[in-house]
Amino acid sequence: MLAYRTTSELLDISHQTQSRHYNVHRRPLEFNVGDLAWVTSLSGIAKGKWCGGKLQPRRDGPYKIITKLSSVTYELEYLIFHKRLSPIHIERLTQYYSFTTIICLN
Repeated sequence: MLAYRTTSELLDISHQTQSRHYNVHRRPLEFNVGDLAWVTSLSGIAKGKWCGGKLQPRRDGPYKIITKLSSVTYELEYLIFHKRLSPIHIERLTQYYSFTTIICLN
């Protein structure tokens, strides 16, 4: 029983340390219904790193948030073809920005 207790305590400490390191560079992200978002394509990141071609886009979009299913999943609609996607995890979403609104300061 002693070995089990110490192992579970060490696992808890390890979990807390790893979550602390992960959350250092993670910002809270939340979308509202009607917001626009980019969706990271799965074909390139399925193995944990980018495996697509050099010029293959890493994100698709713009997509419109239709419904918020939970705090981490959303239902989206593609604006061009008006096609709905299956629920998407928030980790794959990025806030939409238009290339025409980016201003160069040079």
